[in-house]
Amino acid sequence: MKLRQIFNFVENSKITQVIELALSSYYFPLVTAAVFMLSYYLGWEIVAIWYTCICGTAIMVCCKDVTPVLCLFLFLNIMSSRQHCPVHEGSDFVTDPTYFVRPAILAQEIIGVVFWAGSMIFRFVTGILSKRFKPNAVFWGLVALSVALMLSGIFYTHYVALNFLYGLGLAGIILFTYVLMSGNLEITEKTFTKVAYYFLILFAVASLELVVAYLTYDNLIVNGKVIRQLLFFGWGTYNQMGMTLILSIPAWFYLSCKFKYGVVFLIGGLFNVAMCFLSMSRQAMLMSGVMFVVCCVWVLIYDRGRKRLINSAVIAGVIAVLAILLGVFHKDVGQFFSSVTHNFFTGSGRTKLWKQGLDNFLRKPLFGIGFYDPLALPNEAGYMGEGLAYSTPYMCHNTFIQLMSSCGLLGLVTYVVHRAQTIISFINRPTKDRAFIIFTVLSLMLTCLLDNHIFYFFPTAVYAVLIAYLSVTEKKKESAKAALI
Repeated sequence: MKLRQIFNFVENSKITQVIELALSSYYFPLVTAAVFMLSYYLGWEIVAIWYTCICGTAIMVCCKDVTPVLCLFLFLNIMSSRQHCPVHEGSDFVTDPTYFVRPAILAQEIIGVVFWAGSMIFRFVTGILSKRFKPNAVFWGLVALSVALMLSGIFYTHYVALNFLYGLGLAGIILFTYVLMSGNLEITEKTFTKVAYYFLILFAVASLELVVAYLTYDNLIVNGKVIRQLLFFGWGTYNQMGMTLILSIPAWFYLSCKFKYGVVFLIGGLFNVAMCFLSMSRQAMLMSGVMFVVCCVWVLIYDRGRKRLINSAVIAGVIAVLAILLGVFHKDVGQFFSSVTHNFFTGSGRTKLWKQGLDNFLRKPLFGIGFYDPLALPNEAGYMGEGLAYSTPYMCHNTFIQLMSSCGLLGLVTYVVHRAQTIISFINRPTKDRAFIIFTVLSLMLTCLLDNHIFYFFPTAVYAVLIAYLSVTEKKKESAKAALI
């Protein structure tokens, strides 16, 4: 009884209300962006870590709706500075990769993470005990997929425990984040506008870092050609930059649907696509174009009256300009796309990775060979390496082939079932809010057809949050104003 009184006192205190108001405001992502920018350019990761842990703990303790935690998850993807990342191939930039494991820094990391993790476990448990979290088909699909990840390579002759540990890490993040969010979300009219705003602020920060790279990196452009291997940002290469940028495209179009003068956001979405091309990531170039077309169709279906005419005119103008440019520079454009297409399947080495992944599947079709292969030699896919490289699993650069290689039929089937469940969930209630979420998921899934993002821990956490939004809004009462069509 006394414990309940303490909880009620904390929940209803003025300090708690002020903290909740601050964390739920539109200023919170701006402050977060500023902190992470300072962290990136000054090498102050410990400041960003403390900020994240303090704010994350405050969200769990003070906020009835834990939506602001998504902002932290998004920015954790772009925290590491170039000063403190492992040396990138082809770069002469001096780095210190030991920063995060220095005793003084590591001790602070552990303390901060313990507080945040403790508060998340508290909300995880209370969400279940209060019966706010309700298991549904999507949840059980995630459970099945998580089991498949943990059983990766289980009967492979050269099975290593790291397969279970890596699968456990992915499964733990997926299920814990999904249950945590599902049991502690309070959906309002402003919820998805805030989520879209988080993605736009993330886009702004990533774009600024990309532009600064073009202006300051030595020998980045040689004879008019961008040496994209030099485009690394501490937290990732040009491919990670492309993925980060493409995630924000649906947010522009969602806000275009929401506001009267949505044409401004429509133009912002076009600028977002341009930045994806500037990232020099071929997958981002291709998939951003696909997402732009999909989102344009979405906007034109949703809009009505004068707004539809204005947006149609803007889209028609974009098509006309592209057609003129294509006619004037058709030779250069042809050579560019020919090079992109060729490198997708040859120069990038993906075909070799896909072939080896399929060979792994044929060797062990039921459970795969796992994420690690101790038989692989240096410079071969699946080589376990030494030191920090030892924890880097074999990646196939394609979600389906990765699951077939690492988890076999069990992984492939459970993933396909999960994917079908998310589509059915959206079809059951196709509102514009849920369309925004499903298109953001789609943008991530499209890039994962050519890369590994969904098998990394931080993008996996973001993915689990998005699926939680999709799941908890499936059976809410739908207003006519919120309908997609």
